[in-house]
Amino acid sequence: MLKYLLLIFLSLNMLSFEILPKKNIDIDSWRFVKDQVMGGKSDGSMVLKESANENFDFISAKGNVSTDGGGFLMFRKEIDANNLSDFSRVKFKARGNNEKYFIHIKTKGSILPWVRYLGEFEVTNEWQDFEIEFTEFIRYSNKSPKKRNLNPKKIKLIGVEASGRDFDMDIDIASMSFSK
Repeated sequence: MLKYLLLIFLSLNMLSFEILPKKNIDIDSWRFVKDQVMGGKSDGSMVLKESANENFDFISAKGNVSTDGGGFLMFRKEIDANNLSDFSRVKFKARGNNEKYFIHIKTKGSILPWVRYLGEFEVTNEWQDFEIEFTEFIRYSNKSPKKRNLNPKKIKLIGVEASGRDFDMDIDIASMSFSK
């Protein structure tokens, strides 16, 4: 009986790859990046927050995106996995200031900072569940979209990006994972 329970438990764990857990988030594994590294003027920060009425913790990021010399803010995490080919989407909870944001994915082999895959989503001030299929991600290079499929075997970094226009970043993200 124990052998069957263990097998069921292992099978359930293979249905998702946790990126941002519900509790006990390692905020030090996340990095906030400003376009100032390339001469831009955007500025902001992120903090870890505990929800008062919910059963999860979350990352809260705020700032001002300026297209004067740049145009982005992001927080991201390196992914330590050998093979994510069993997964087909990113799932997460988010809320914010009624603006458009992107899930930002970098793959192994893409060295230049502006080469990335973006999956778009728009937040409201209420928590919502989002799922973005890998097939919905668009590869960008030098601000030009290219039709190339995202290969989950090559994912090395995931983040949340605010970019492309002047606006205030105000977004909360919780419970992020790759899933089937």
